Amino acid sequence: MFTRNYTVKGEDVNDFMVMQNNAYLKYTTKLVDTFLHTNRFTKLKMNNLKVGLQNNNDRLQQYKPLLFTEAFSVALHCKLLCNSSKKMNIEIYFYNKKEELCALVSREISWFNYENWQVETPPKTIRNYFNGGVLLEAV
Repeated sequence: MFTRNYTVKGEDVNDFMVMQNNAYLKYTTKLVDTFLHTNRFTKLKMNNLKVGLQNNNDRLQQYKPLLFTEAFSVALHCKLLCNSSKKMNIEIYFYNKKEELCALVSREISWFNYENWQVETPPKTIRNYFNGGVLLEAV
């Protein structure tokens, strides 16, 4: 599991000091980018591979609110979808400091080729970090 710890900031909350939906999506994107960068897939390397990441079908389920200045952790789970190896399903879990599940963001991602602008299977070097629905530990 790939996790990072954050604190709810002022720009993430609404007038009632509760984290907004767009903040959950922002942290989801940030975690995916960090995961790729940690595994040496920087923007430059992905440009050299002529591959880009496309986000589709974000679904947010909230269970408990995260409040202003509250510490929370975000965990990434990924898997290849059974019906198509061109897509991956990413689930981002948001936990409060008590390790209680606060929210879940499900996102379908696909990879596209910059040369022909078509969706393709992820490059083998990226796909190696996924193993039968279980995310390999990122070092």
